[in-house]
Amino acid sequence: MFRARGLPAIALATLVCATLALTLAPARHASASPLELFGFGGRSPGMAGAGVASTEGYDATFLNPAGLALVTRKRATIGGLFGDFSLELDGAQTDTDRASGLVIGGAVPLPLGGAARDRVGIGFGFQIPTIAINRARAPYPGDPVFTLLENRSHVIGLMFSVGVKVKPRLAVGLGVNSLAVLRGGIDVTTDGSGRFTTQSEQRLLTRFAPILGARWQWRDDVDVGVVARAPSRSDYDIAVTNDLSEVLPVTLPPIRIAGAAQYDPLTLAVEAAWQWRPTVALTGHLAWARWSAFPLPTQNPTTGTPPQEAPGFHDTVIPRLAIEHTRDALGGHFNARAGYAFLWSPAPEQTGRQSLLDNHRHLVAAGVGFGWPGRVIPLHVDAWAQLHVLQPRAHAKDAGRFLPEETPPFDVVETGGHIIVGGLTVGVDL
Repeated sequence: MFRARGLPAIALATLVCATLALTLAPARHASASPLELFGFGGRSPGMAGAGVASTEGYDATFLNPAGLALVTRKRATIGGLFGDFSLELDGAQTDTDRASGLVIGGAVPLPLGGAARDRVGIGFGFQIPTIAINRARAPYPGDPVFTLLENRSHVIGLMFSVGVKVKPRLAVGLGVNSLAVLRGGIDVTTDGSGRFTTQSEQRLLTRFAPILGARWQWRDDVDVGVVARAPSRSDYDIAVTNDLSEVLPVTLPPIRIAGAAQYDPLTLAVEAAWQWRPTVALTGHLAWARWSAFPLPTQNPTTGTPPQEAPGFHDTVIPRLAIEHTRDALGGHFNARAGYAFLWSPAPEQTGRQSLLDNHRHLVAAGVGFGWPGRVIPLHVDAWAQLHVLQPRAHAKDAGRFLPEETPPFDVVETGGHIIVGGLTVGVDL
């Protein structure tokens, strides 16, 4: 509670509303999820995100739900990831939090009879950040920020999927990615004695993003997979209202704190996995991402604020190549994996009022896997590591796009850096 009288009340009320605007407005920022950045599971990240045509475990909940139709044993998996962001603005490191999170998954073949026997599998996959369930930070519109990389690893992913084998060589699958949407309000008012009070109410709602997939065994040595992932978006919308007419000679406008905390675009991917040799599989992957629908990270807090420039992002195509070698070792089987992807940036050069920075990235990945399916404790262990190298880029502001009284946030800024991340998962057959 705050006690207010006369002019101090005006100053205090203004401070309350301004503080709410300053602390809440920049507290969120549209960023992509760790699923889109690193991949999901213990196998796919070591192949640079490939696996649409070959994944058959819990990680199929994100990669391609059709793979769950090929699950033959129940398996539970737990693991984690940890990484470091070294992002640079004009040679200076940004204050970007490290990536850390838990991976939990399970896959189960359904014991159905008749025509559905050995044809249906279900799975779940959770990607849970260890620092916060859903957090992002952003400066005010116009301030330079790595819009798709900063804090994007602090987003939760909850996926549930089912796969069905409709023919001996054809399987289809359906899944959903569940996201939280925040709605609420903060009301600033006074009680009978003139003291300031606030009432706050927030609600967490659920938004679902469908995932559709199919797998086809074209030949005995070639599998083809296709997947469509609907855009996943976690929004927030908080209305800050006030009723201070009894203590203030002016009316303060309502403030709306709204935007997108997380956004992954509509993605369509096709992949072919070729068993080149009995112990070597090669994978080619091509994905299209509809980044042109990328929303503004933050909405204007008041109705009288001039409209922001649109982000102007464009769609991208992402190629991936991967190789996996399998052999018997240590009383079980051993897998060595590697992959490469070139990730085109959807962000144009930031010549106007927006400063949503992003770079093309080269992704190099490697991983190993060990499995002992026939032992007393049937363990499966997978480890992976990725290096993301940002291709250097420069952004130069166009003075002609600003009013004479406006000062651009920078003249020219150069961006670069790298990301190093790795993970480990342990699964057991049940």
